[in-house]
Amino acid sequence: MEVVHGLDNLPESFKCGAIAIGFFDGVHWGHRAIFNQLLEVAQASQTNAIAFTFDRHPAELLAPEFAPPYITTLSQRIELINEVGVERILIADFDPGLAGLTPSDFLGCIVVGRLAAKHIVVGSNFRFGRDREGDVRYLKAAASTFGFELTVVPSVIIDGAPVSSTRIRLMISRGDVEEASKLLGRRFVLRGTVVPGDRVGRVLGFPTANIQTEPRQLLPAHGVYTVQTQIGGAVWNGLCYIGKRPTFRSQREVVEVHLMGYSGDLYGRVLDITFLRRLRGEMVFETPEKLAQQIRSDLERAAQELR
Repeated sequence: MEVVHGLDNLPESFKCGAIAIGFFDGVHWGHRAIFNQLLEVAQASQTNAIAFTFDRHPAELLAPEFAPPYITTLSQRIELINEVGVERILIADFDPGLAGLTPSDFLGCIVVGRLAAKHIVVGSNFRFGRDREGDVRYLKAAASTFGFELTVVPSVIIDGAPVSSTRIRLMISRGDVEEASKLLGRRFVLRGTVVPGDRVGRVLGFPTANIQTEPRQLLPAHGVYTVQTQIGGAVWNGLCYIGKRPTFRSQREVVEVHLMGYSGDLYGRVLDITFLRRLRGEMVFETPEKLAQQIRSDLERAAQELR
């Protein structure tokens, strides 16, 4: 796999190829359809297949108040794109200079200018250029002028509606991780680093790993979920709690994972937490003892489901 950050001094292997352009958050079924078409085009024309994506969502720069949270971190996006079979990934910094390019300048200076792209593959709702002025219709009209071929991949339809990152974000934010997995083509995975916590779980008798996620990371709705995570080649079942600990009158949102039977030191490790199902929503308990009783019940239920 070759991953290049930035548009300067591009390797020759990133030039004169077939490229798919997009942010690809979640790398869901719709994105996979685009990448599969990219690979077919590249194989047919005996050129390299290149995924052209960005370090951040355009809205994060242009309209921060409306910028969506991320389904996947940048590192996850890279890994998932590569798993589909695309071995060359270009990550452009979405800065004011790039954001200010007209559709014509983006094609002329970047896509055809620096990348010398021979074939462009995009989804049917693709937009680009300053103020999102460019679309599929623009690309079709510009193809002959700039000398590239174009393939537009239709949306993938699941349960009567197009698969989209927006639709998946809504499902996850509601806690419906099972439905989200249908659109993702895999389970939702939350990546984060284990950091020291205030040891509330240990005091209750259920030690937890406190997870620090990246900024703008999408979190499932508050509640308790059955999860799995891989450590040292072994898969561990567990529970993940997301919430503000209302029983302790806390206002700080936390992500905590209890791994059944695990007793090792996890501080500083990056964990991929695979979400299976939401067991229950957030609850307030009169005493810590009653909370501990509920956690025991949650663990018994999870153990039965994860056999």
